[in-house]
Amino acid sequence: MLKEDSVVVWDAGVTEYPKAGPFHPSERYPEYPFDALGPENRVYGAVRETLLALGLDAERFGAPEWDPLGELVRPGNTVIVKPNFVVSDHPLGQPGVDAAVVHGSVLRPIIDYVWIALRGQGRVLVADSPIKEVDFDRIVALTGIASIRDFYAGESPSLQLMDFRDLYVRRDEGGIMVEDQPLPGDPTGYTPVDLGAESLFHEIGPHLGRLRSTAVYYENVMGEFHNERHHVYSVPNTLLNADAVISVAKLKTHRKGGVTLSLKNAVGITNEKRGLPHHRVGSPSQGGDAVADNARWDARLEDSFRDLMLSHASGRVGLKLLGRPLKAVARGMLKPAMARLSPDQVAVVEGDWYGNDTVWRMALDLNQVLAYADQHGRLQETPQRRYLSLVDGIVAGEGEGPLFPTPKPCGVLLAGSQPVVVDLVGTRLMGFDPYKVPMIREGFKRHWRLRPAVSPEDVQVISNLEHRDGVFDFEPCAGWRGHIELTARPSTGSG
Repeated sequence: MLKEDSVVVWDAGVTEYPKAGPFHPSERYPEYPFDALGPENRVYGAVRETLLALGLDAERFGAPEWDPLGELVRPGNTVIVKPNFVVSDHPLGQPGVDAAVVHGSVLRPIIDYVWIALRGQGRVLVADSPIKEVDFDRIVALTGIASIRDFYAGESPSLQLMDFRDLYVRRDEGGIMVEDQPLPGDPTGYTPVDLGAESLFHEIGPHLGRLRSTAVYYENVMGEFHNERHHVYSVPNTLLNADAVISVAKLKTHRKGGVTLSLKNAVGITNEKRGLPHHRVGSPSQGGDAVADNARWDARLEDSFRDLMLSHASGRVGLKLLGRPLKAVARGMLKPAMARLSPDQVAVVEGDWYGNDTVWRMALDLNQVLAYADQHGRLQETPQRRYLSLVDGIVAGEGEGPLFPTPKPCGVLLAGSQPVVVDLVGTRLMGFDPYKVPMIREGFKRHWRLRPAVSPEDVQVISNLEHRDGVFDFEPCAGWRGHIELTARPSTGSG
């Protein structure tokens, strides 16, 4: 039975993924419902062992009737398996993609156990809303999800894939946004969910006008979503009508949030990214968090230029004319010169540092929506869908996550029923101090709907690892270095 105070940390015994989908198990488990077996696949067995370690249907383990997800999934339910599909390209190619997104071999056993629990009645979907530049078909192919869908095509119920986004933006070879294209999105449409005074943004009323999203396309529509009266998130109706959500996050770093685990994975439940606050223009003394108060002048200049171009219609032309030459000058001359003059400062922009006071609010807001918004988009007093969190750390990501992490082979899986609690344990495992990660610190501290009933000191860790704190010693993002570690390294500052 799922317990809020318990988290499983499981050593999978393997630090790489199987090479080819659809990632059948290599062993015929008693409960496995299909005839197909595949080559060696230790990931499948590790997910199975993780579910058992959670205590799910433990009394029937080893029997054909074992139904580990039966506590969450009932016949006739709509179940969404929500992975992290944040990118479809990476400078390191496939190894980089593996470090940034959830792999199909981790999803396959989850899908199988959902299918078992549905008993032929209901729907199972793999669905996400990645960033606006992601090629959804490419990412499902690279991760092997497409091959799982094809395997399930002859089954009932079959597996559905859904891109929650309704807009795609294409960048040219220089990284300039040049075209936006509508996407089919959720065929059942979207519903605005207004958190009102329950939003974590409600308390910063005087500074709401500074909110910015990195998902804009030469506009600033933030005021339509976050103002003194409303705090609105657009949510796919398929999700609002779901009975259960299994969040499959990635164990990796995040430039704006420090880490991206279960809580941050909820960002993929909304189609309208332009209304997601990622930072506030200016420095903390001005009510912003895009740059530090002591930021280098080149960082301030770059941040102001970005905001001018990306948040206004004129940027569509301005970036095409000025973007590439200015980028070349900055990379070739300005940044190296400033680095020599101020070697102790890291030039961060757009809130990519430990002083970001925005992203954690957005992440906690969306977790409230995920748990408590009913099918009409109204918040209820009780959870509206059952929830499980699984974190893929077979190949994790360190350094400049979430988009460009460096592969970190860890060979672990985490699982639990409470996202704040799961992230607490995952952050410690990475070698970071959870109290220095605003999403987790405020998740325990605030009187909000998903505040854990257990204190951080009383969280129970079920594990086959001997050591569970700081065992992997992740390299943090540049803007967090020296400000997030369990044992802080020498600070390089943040400019």
